[in-house]
Amino acid sequence: MLEITVKWLPFGTQAITLWPFVLYLPAAYADSCTRVHEAYHWHDALKWGVVPWYATYLIIGIFYIGRPAAKHPLEAPAYRAERKCRLEK
Repeated sequence: MLEITVKWLPFGTQAITLWPFVLYLPAAYADSCTRVHEAYHWHDALKWGVVPWYATYLIIGIFYIGRPAAKHPLEAPAYRAERKCRLEK
């Protein structure tokens, strides 16, 4: 996993996994639980296969436009991992 901090990300996101990279705004990089969330995506894409994971993510995402990101089936487990991390702090 290649983690990189950047000054700007689209769509108001704090971090994004673009396999094999994970891009973070500086504050998000400093947040260990955000890093857990993105690591979940990175490993999930590796497990599924990168192209099938992203294709599935985008196709399913069409049905979740305007809904909370945590409801997206491929986001929900990453948000659970992030919430668990925050509770353990």
